[in-house]
Amino acid sequence: MVRLPKVFTRDGAGFEVLVVGDSLSVGEHASARDRGCAALVHRTLGDDPSGARSCGIQAISGARVRDFLDRRLPPARRLVVVELGSNDWLGYVPLGRWRPTPLDRFLAEYERLLARLTAAGAVPVCLGVWGPSDRGAEPRGGRDEQAVSVAAYDAAIAAACSRRGGTFVDLSPVYDTPGSRGPAGRPTPWGVSDATHPNDEGHRMIADLMLAACAGISPAGRAG
Repeated sequence: MVRLPKVFTRDGAGFEVLVVGDSLSVGEHASARDRGCAALVHRTLGDDPSGARSCGIQAISGARVRDFLDRRLPPARRLVVVELGSNDWLGYVPLGRWRPTPLDRFLAEYERLLARLTAAGAVPVCLGVWGPSDRGAEPRGGRDEQAVSVAAYDAAIAAACSRRGGTFVDLSPVYDTPGSRGPAGRPTPWGVSDATHPNDEGHRMIADLMLAACAGISPAGRAG
């Protein structure tokens, strides 16, 4: 794994780095709770037993961007890693018909959330949608059809992130890598796995991308 430079070690109260995300950041469907991408990032950054933690995780399975808008979140002093947008694109809801978030509303909500998350001076690292590199909409059997591609959501995320001086991370190459997802039917701490969520290898690859992006940002919030 990529190791961060000393600038990102703990040097005071509060989180140096905060990860905010959905089921990928929760760790679904890794084989163990400590093998999810956010958990791997947390482990790499370390945790100060005296109380000044260097990395925090705020993640909700199935979350869309709007689910965090009214949620109280701890401030990040250096970096905030935002892993959201996949459920907005897919339109996932626990029950009922799936309805994607319209792209214009998604962008407005994403920009509002980034403004909150960077208010304390943190620089954003923004992960794209967990989806295929062909950028087309996957078959949505039984879901509300919307002719908006993964690329459009990724472009919105990248643009919002750039306006905040951040770095965009494309996840589709990991999604497309053979052996990074599934197989369906494995027992995991979150229930039986599906063929869509990353497995241990996929989570490791995502964590490496997250850490590499973090390591490329200087204390002033500019690429190093």
